[in-house]
Amino acid sequence: MKRHLIFTGLLGLSLTGCVKDLDTPTVGEGDTTLPIQLYNEISQIPTTRVNDEGFCNGDGVGVYVVNYENGSAGTLRLEGNQADNVRYVYDEPNGKWTPDEAVYFRDKHTHVDLIGYYPYRTPTSVEAYPFEVAKDQSTDAANGLLGGYEASDFLWGKTVDVAPTTQRINIRFQHRMAGALVALSEGTGFAEGEFALLEKAVLVTNTIRKATVDLATGEITPSGDVPTTGIVPYKKGGEFRAVVVPQTVAASTPLFSITVDGTPYVFRKTEPFAYTGGKLHKFTIEISKKSESGLEFKLLGESITAWETDNISHDATAREYIIIDCPEAGTLKECIAAAGKDYTKVKNLKVTGTIDARDFFMMRDEMTALQSINLKEVEIAAWEGGQIGDNWYSSYNANEIPGEAFRDKSTLIRFVFPENITKIGSSAFSQTNLSGSLIIPNSVTEIGLEAFAYCPLSGTLTLPNSLERIKQYAFASCSGFIGALNLPASLKEIGYGAFENCNGFTGNLTLPEELDELGERAFLQCYGFIGSLTIPHKIKKIENSCFSSCSGLNGTLSLPKGLIEIGTTAFSSCSFRGSLTLPENLLIIGADAFNGNQFSGELKLPQSLSVLKEGAFAYNQRLTGIVELPDEIVSIAPSVFTNCSQLQGVVIPKNVEAIRERAFENCFQLNSITCKAQNPPQLSATAFAGVAKDNFTVEVPEEAVASYSTAPEWKEFKRFAAHRDFSISRNLFRTLNASLSKTLVMRAPSGEAWSVESKPDWVTVEPMNGVGKVEVTVTVAQQPKGADNRTGEVVFLLDGKDYRSRTTVEQYDYQYGDGDVLTAQRATKGAGVDLVFMGDCFDAKDIAEGKYLDAMNEAIGYFFAVEPYKTYRDYFNVYTIFGLSPDSGVGDVNTIREAKFGSAYALGGITPDESVCFEYACKAPTVTQDKIGRTLVTLIENTEDYGGITYMWGDGSAIACCPMSRDVYPYDFRGLVQHEAGGHGFGKLGDEYIYHNAFIQTCPCLYCPHVKEFNDNKSRGWFENLSLTGNMYDVPWSHFIFDPQYSNLVDIYEGGYMHMRGVFRSEPNSCMNNNVPYFSAISREAIVKRMKEYAGESYSFEEFKAHDVLDASTAGAETRSMSSALEFAASNKQQNPVYMGDKPKFNKSK
Repeated sequence: MKRHLIFTGLLGLSLTGCVKDLDTPTVGEGDTTLPIQLYNEISQIPTTRVNDEGFCNGDGVGVYVVNYENGSAGTLRLEGNQADNVRYVYDEPNGKWTPDEAVYFRDKHTHVDLIGYYPYRTPTSVEAYPFEVAKDQSTDAANGLLGGYEASDFLWGKTVDVAPTTQRINIRFQHRMAGALVALSEGTGFAEGEFALLEKAVLVTNTIRKATVDLATGEITPSGDVPTTGIVPYKKGGEFRAVVVPQTVAASTPLFSITVDGTPYVFRKTEPFAYTGGKLHKFTIEISKKSESGLEFKLLGESITAWETDNISHDATAREYIIIDCPEAGTLKECIAAAGKDYTKVKNLKVTGTIDARDFFMMRDEMTALQSINLKEVEIAAWEGGQIGDNWYSSYNANEIPGEAFRDKSTLIRFVFPENITKIGSSAFSQTNLSGSLIIPNSVTEIGLEAFAYCPLSGTLTLPNSLERIKQYAFASCSGFIGALNLPASLKEIGYGAFENCNGFTGNLTLPEELDELGERAFLQCYGFIGSLTIPHKIKKIENSCFSSCSGLNGTLSLPKGLIEIGTTAFSSCSFRGSLTLPENLLIIGADAFNGNQFSGELKLPQSLSVLKEGAFAYNQRLTGIVELPDEIVSIAPSVFTNCSQLQGVVIPKNVEAIRERAFENCFQLNSITCKAQNPPQLSATAFAGVAKDNFTVEVPEEAVASYSTAPEWKEFKRFAAHRDFSISRNLFRTLNASLSKTLVMRAPSGEAWSVESKPDWVTVEPMNGVGKVEVTVTVAQQPKGADNRTGEVVFLLDGKDYRSRTTVEQYDYQYGDGDVLTAQRATKGAGVDLVFMGDCFDAKDIAEGKYLDAMNEAIGYFFAVEPYKTYRDYFNVYTIFGLSPDSGVGDVNTIREAKFGSAYALGGITPDESVCFEYACKAPTVTQDKIGRTLVTLIENTEDYGGITYMWGDGSAIACCPMSRDVYPYDFRGLVQHEAGGHGFGKLGDEYIYHNAFIQTCPCLYCPHVKEFNDNKSRGWFENLSLTGNMYDVPWSHFIFDPQYSNLVDIYEGGYMHMRGVFRSEPNSCMNNNVPYFSAISREAIVKRMKEYAGESYSFEEFKAHDVLDASTAGAETRSMSSALEFAASNKQQNPVYMGDKPKFNKSK
């Protein structure tokens, strides 16, 4: 999940202050060419503030740097380290951290440990640093002081054994205290709105609030007695959250005191309850109204999960604000004056109470120094409009940011929205200097014209699930945005130029399914997006320049069935690849609509198409085959196929009257032209410039041959013949040394005779002549190994006519043939676990040139390049079996190709023929039908398109289809082999990526598997890496969570198996999420367990730990974003494993 499901808020600590200057003191002595530069992150899971950077303006962290001595780690001391408690303060406007003192490595050789903590203080001891959580954690941050909750949240991080470097060094901060969250949920018996009005209070009781911290290890030790008073949590909505010192509370001791509408309730556990550091302890209490007994309290759920972001800590820049309460709308100016402040000098303002449009315009026009505004607790009242100074203003509704509220206010750099607004008016923030990330509140339904246009926003954009309309130019030229753009499912309109020139966005672009309006230039020059794109089903027209110059879009393009028109330059200068399927009812393709893309295969134009404008497909140099223009085309537009250099033929319909300049210029491979027009169309002198006009026969109506032969420009072609349906079903027949026969179909007009005019002497054709349509068998004779390649042509002649059809025959010399088996390695441990690698859609030329064997060796290398396969490689028998396909490359809906193992792209992904695959797999020396359930078959597909899929049977059999993807890392060939073959095929692991923000238990979609499928796979002994419970004691990996060897990495992370909620995984990232070369610990264990079983050995957890290589450095910082996963899914290129039944089918026994 693109949108990141496991979030680590990257803190760009570009410690520019580390560069020594005259005014900056230096800690210790060091090499001034090696400043220690850091970036930090907080390990936590996002809830709503998915783009929070983790820290805010003015936050201070303390950093110690400890030198190694003689190759061993040094001891942290209170003083005398390489750096002692150096404070770094976050400068949010400039996006950097400023140190109090510059810090350097001692020299070019001495390694260091780095230790950081938050909040910054002055420790009197590093072994037992005293810390206390606040009693009242409900207080807000204000006037330079931390709020009670944030002041209690102790963060600690350590990075060990760092060699001197000029690169930034990461300190990953962890929450060392425990979190407690009590959610009060409405049950039954309440009238509508009644429950929300009830007074509610929660108190965390019987916990020690004092502790000591060992700064060298981060260990927390409770100290002192349990106070008689409890902790007052921070309240947000129906949730109460507190920070608690890690400790164990005795059995039957009250944990929480809950009061609702005066009714008390004490929650306790019958067994001792342990608050665990870095974990969030969640309790959901349902409250129902019983007429006879008052309120009833019931525990609905209890879980222990990783720490979630809380929307409380580091909340914007609250402690810098001047706080003004405005009880009456329109009086903000007077309220500031009443507080003794000069409104012209206020820089950071927090407002509570009620304001209206008049107050917004006052802040814009009169508060000339204003930089930061926090309106989180403000209500916006309606205003009927009127005169302010010399200007007249129209009326504005309640809960609406007025149009032009801060337009052109160059001083404004930070803004916190009111929580209940529904609309952001036109030009509300245009051409301000808003910076950082932008979070639109969840209540907003419309973002107006130019609302944020030309703002230098420099972080991520978070749009609410309530949003329905983004108007024209709303975010135009906000080129500083970074990260993924997650458009909510509720969105129905994206206006003209809404995201024009937002070229900083990255990742995949997923358009909401219910989107019904997509304006011109909506994503013009958003060249940071990558991957595939699916246009939603309600879109009838792709407007002009809608995706023009989105050059990063390099996957497939999927268009809706109901599409009628594609506008001018709609997709020009994109980089889409693969086949382009055009909707059958499409009427218009505008000028340069697909100019400069990389579509491949045959282009099928729908017969409904009546307008095909200039340059529509120009510079698509990978298009092949014959393009047949629809009957409604009257004029072939200029440059329509210019520089489609691989295009092989064109069929011109009968109604065409003109072929304009450069229409087929530089179509160098063009060798077939059929023109059905009775009268020769007017032909531009440059229409076929660059086409060899004497290399082939132009086919025209029989009665028009003479006219074409003398028509201007047409006469430059040297040969014309009457057009007849005279063709052979295969134009190219390739084979290896062994004799091979192929049955073809000769199509000739009914009643007309044909014969074989010529053929090579090493090829036989049976029959050599016939009448009408006839099946023809072409046989290539065997040639000895070591002979030269040979090629020839079988020429079929329509008797009495100068009309021919040809089949080129090519025979290649190679040491291996179809069905030959190579043993790549034999197992030296255990009974031997069988792996079979085969290739599909490789023809004789591919095999003879070494492409087949290179692909198999590359795939085998990738399979064993990742743990645990790398460590346990000696347990495997590995075989390569040759499969000769008639055609090269994988076919799809537009391009039919014949494959040995039947592979083709279909609606559900690549679909091979299972019986042929298993028949060939059984050619391996140790593989039999009885053992196929313990054999992994990996089918390497000869295509560069992303599109892996694995077929699985209940007996353990599996076929992992792995295209030779040249997509960007980690969606490349390596990633597919490791994810599909290593993860699904052998490990029987489940996918950890996310398609949509929904609970798996209630998700209504039709294209995802849900709880039933999940439980079915669990019942087969699969999917050990996933769980439907978030309780750390019940998940399959609970033994890793509490094991010191794994406890810092393994935890509970929500999101997986296509859903963001209700399913859990064990680590932030893994190969089963986004194909990175790393399997999680539970995945490695599942793989080793299965391998040991197949090898006839017993499994031991202690033995596993002893051999386990734990290296998460390749896992990366991000999970697959939701948008990324959706893009692959929507393009039919990203597919879940398919369960095929109990056992596979065989054509015959070995």
